[in-house]
Amino acid sequence: MSEETGPEVMQPADLYVLPLDQFTAARDSLARRLKTDGDEEGSRRVAAMRKPSVAAWALNRAAREDPRTVARLIESHRKLREADSREAVEEASRLRRQSVASLTETAVAGLATGSPQTRDRISRTLLAVATDPEGEADLEAGTLVRELEPTGVGWGDMELPPPPPPDPAVEARRLVDEARTRANHLQKEAESAAQDAERAKEALALARDRAKKARAAAGKAADELRRAEEAAG
Repeated sequence: MSEETGPEVMQPADLYVLPLDQFTAARDSLARRLKTDGDEEGSRRVAAMRKPSVAAWALNRAAREDPRTVARLIESHRKLREADSREAVEEASRLRRQSVASLTETAVAGLATGSPQTRDRISRTLLAVATDPEGEADLEAGTLVRELEPTGVGWGDMELPPPPPPDPAVEARRLVDEARTRANHLQKEAESAAQDAERAKEALALARDRAKKARAAAGKAADELRRAEEAAG
């Protein structure tokens, strides 16, 4: 069986912004190419890369699309660390809230359907990177793999205002899509069950026919035995 070939990427980081259904094939293709080129260590690192979650993937795309807002978010973290007055904290916090809100909207806009739960995971990840240097670096590079949670320590747990309610039209389309998907799934299950029933019906008819023939053969054999016994008697 031939190996699946994914879209060609030149750098491992580019894998994190591919459509999620292309990640695995592209990762494996890159790992094979690195191995063929003699980079065994690079091949092993790439082969071990994990597919990002939906929220992480959306943030990676947003970071590539709007690096200036990511830079402003990181700048707000530096200002919060260095703030020496209430006014400085308030200014840095305002910049942080604006950056988080903007990146959240950009990330959600890149999703086909952005549920309130996904939006919340995106926002909370952007809050969490404030006190997570590794997460901050991954966001800047667009290489997040999973969502992050605020630590609850210091200003890392500063919350955003509640997000606006979802657009009724968008929510209605999402519910329609979910209902259509479920209906299609149930229709396929019904068709499969009908096919199973038809096959069972055919099998039952064959079994009844075999039973009828077997009874006829048994009756004939019994008649022959009786005649043989009468002739011998």
